[in-house]
Amino acid sequence: MTSQEPIKVLLKGMADLQESSDHSDLTITCGSDVYKVHKAIVCSQSEFFHLTCRNHNDPDGDFKEGKTGVVDIPARSDIDAEDLKYVKLMIHFLYHMDYLEVETAKIEAGTSPSVSKDYAIGEGILIHHAMMYAMGDKYGIPGLKSLARSKFQDTWKHTAAGLVKAIKIAYTSTVDSDKGLRQVIVENLYSNVPNGLSTWIQMPELDECIKDLPELSYALLHKQLSLPY
Repeated sequence: MTSQEPIKVLLKGMADLQESSDHSDLTITCGSDVYKVHKAIVCSQSEFFHLTCRNHNDPDGDFKEGKTGVVDIPARSDIDAEDLKYVKLMIHFLYHMDYLEVETAKIEAGTSPSVSKDYAIGEGILIHHAMMYAMGDKYGIPGLKSLARSKFQDTWKHTAAGLVKAIKIAYTSTVDSDKGLRQVIVENLYSNVPNGLSTWIQMPELDECIKDLPELSYALLHKQLSLPY
């Protein structure tokens, strides 16, 4: 048995638990979606679920979810609601240590991001990784944030699809002190194209995005001046 075998066995066991719902002791609902999950798995990885599921015997357990065993995440209908597909991916991550790709990007290995056509940055896969980073931040799941950041970085080496919306998500869904994904964005705006930032600025959609986000403008200026940001 190799050193990786026990990890594979553990991950398979966790995945099987999600599929079968055996020994489930917590229900998560989001719209019409219902997930039978396990406190030992979700609460150990998520600060949100850890706090929410404290029972009434805990002096700090004032949430009704700790008594009912049901956590309802509002489906998208207001500013605090979630997109059902991203809740599904978040729960998938908690059992698989990875999340499924919602959209398959056709990436040609060894190519740099396309910056010649505006549509290349309008819609696409970077949005999904930015959203998963935001979900990891909101629900206190450090592992999900780390994975989403890595996927964002690796994907951007090959495609800029969804870049503008992804940038907006990164700068509006996390606090200013959270530099994880923001740093990736700033560094890549300079390093992933031959002529640096000037090449991106020629794209109206991205130029407008930078104007609308003072924090990003500040970071880009400091990067250009070799100052900390």
